[in-house]
Amino acid sequence: MRIAAGNQLLFVLLIGAIVLIAGLGLRDPWPPDEPRFALIAKDIVESGDWLIPRVGGVLYADKPPLFFWLVAAGYAVTHSIGVALLLPAFFSGLGMLWLVHDLARRFWGPRTAFWAAATLLTTVQFPLQMKSGQIDGLLCFWTTLGLYGFCRHLLLGPAWRWYAIAGLSCGLGVITKGVGFLPFLVLIPYLYARVARWPVPRIGWSNGRWLLAPLAFAVVIALWLVPMLLVTTGASDPDLLQYRDNILLKQTVTRYTNAWGHLRPPWYLLSNAVPWLWLPLSLLLPWLLPLWIRGLRDRATVTLLLGGWLILVLVFFSLSDGKRSVYIFPALPALVLLAAHHLPAIVNRIGPRRLLFGLALLFAALPLVGGIVIYADPTLLRRWLDAPEIATSLSLTLAGIGLAALSIAAWFRTRHTAAGLATVMATLWIAVSLLVYPMINASRSGSAIVSTAASLLAEDHSLGFAGWKEQLLLQWNRPAVHFGYRRDDAAAESLDAASWLARDTKHRLLLPGSIAEPCFDTAQAPYLGMAHRQHWFLVSGLAILLRCRGVLSGTDENAVMYDPTQPYAQANAD
Repeated sequence: MRIAAGNQLLFVLLIGAIVLIAGLGLRDPWPPDEPRFALIAKDIVESGDWLIPRVGGVLYADKPPLFFWLVAAGYAVTHSIGVALLLPAFFSGLGMLWLVHDLARRFWGPRTAFWAAATLLTTVQFPLQMKSGQIDGLLCFWTTLGLYGFCRHLLLGPAWRWYAIAGLSCGLGVITKGVGFLPFLVLIPYLYARVARWPVPRIGWSNGRWLLAPLAFAVVIALWLVPMLLVTTGASDPDLLQYRDNILLKQTVTRYTNAWGHLRPPWYLLSNAVPWLWLPLSLLLPWLLPLWIRGLRDRATVTLLLGGWLILVLVFFSLSDGKRSVYIFPALPALVLLAAHHLPAIVNRIGPRRLLFGLALLFAALPLVGGIVIYADPTLLRRWLDAPEIATSLSLTLAGIGLAALSIAAWFRTRHTAAGLATVMATLWIAVSLLVYPMINASRSGSAIVSTAASLLAEDHSLGFAGWKEQLLLQWNRPAVHFGYRRDDAAAESLDAASWLARDTKHRLLLPGSIAEPCFDTAQAPYLGMAHRQHWFLVSGLAILLRCRGVLSGTDENAVMYDPTQPYAQANAD
């Protein structure tokens, strides 16, 4: 199918919008991160406190607040936290498609621009992130906009306005997630190009305009940082001081230099993330690498700057002991731009065509095989979902999606493998979003556990959460009690919960079996089901073990009263 050059961008944006918006509103926030972010944004709106994020009434210092502000604004407009949570990634995805298309068009023309945007949309990591309520989708938009601005100035300029916008975008990236400064790293290969006399535009750096990007960067950060420091520094509340120190030091410098979670070897991102998240491009690297090397030998400045920046980003994240696969996402647009110029010639070769056809068959076969396996042994579903009643319908749905995708791959065959793979990928994302997500939502979102608990509670019962997951508190959406967020001392939390539970016969406690010790006999409690790798119970005072009753404090000073309409009220809860 040939598309007129003037309509190529609209076509890609239309397909991108369909892929990314499919399933919007059909599922609730899912763990691990989405329920926490949704709970924070919801509390912002309902409490009116936009400066200091909290989760369940507890200060949350893991991330800066810009993403939460945008989700909160979406919630204030849509009144649906599930929809609002996905809107930043949706608009970020469309924005990235436009940025990549426009930059490729300016470098190489409309044909390459279409290949660049289509390749970005087809690459596994792009829809995976842009269809989730994660911070990284918004972060990647800011880093892509920053890289776009620097490229407009350094490679197509001078364009001082775009240079300033690049700095501003980096600042927005920092108050989204600390690594938003990454686009500034492109100045390193640029300086090398200048020193080595590569062909770059003549830009007058002698005047003060070179300060525009750093100043814009600093001003944007200050818009958040200064009010936050004014509120926290000198505050009588030690939690506010701890919040300031955590978000400025522990969650940035310490997290990078002395990571405490997601510890991986230096080669992890290259061996465990790049090969599958950057499919199909990672499959074509044997053909792309020689062409990139030839470009560097021919002193292709675009290849030097984009390739150098991509390598610096990968090295930056690889040097830290703490690594997650999602960290490589900001580098994906640069990889797409580097590859797009060469893809038309590469996919005309028989070897790459066969590989891409095989990849399309593999992606199509995955849901088919999954459906067959689940149908043959429905108990396998319990590893992920406590919903055996949906096993048959889920297996048939997956098998149907797989058969449809296999038919598409077979129709395109090896003659039009790039279009065939893209169509298979779009079909899978749309079908899974519309058909599978609603089927598994109750188990994934925690609503099944909360609904079962609600059916067992009387109107005058008070519910407490111990060892709680954010999705359960989000689904409850009523006044509740909990005993701290992310407590490392499960035994102490269990004791605090028992003290609160013993105070009133109308108190009930929702807790996972993993922290039942040392205070609770779960055999005396209704079983709610399994979710999020935990067995959940609804406990009354009758389930408190004798050995624990003798050491109860008689108070519940560590209890936090959480009311969604007044989420920050903390007291000895009753």
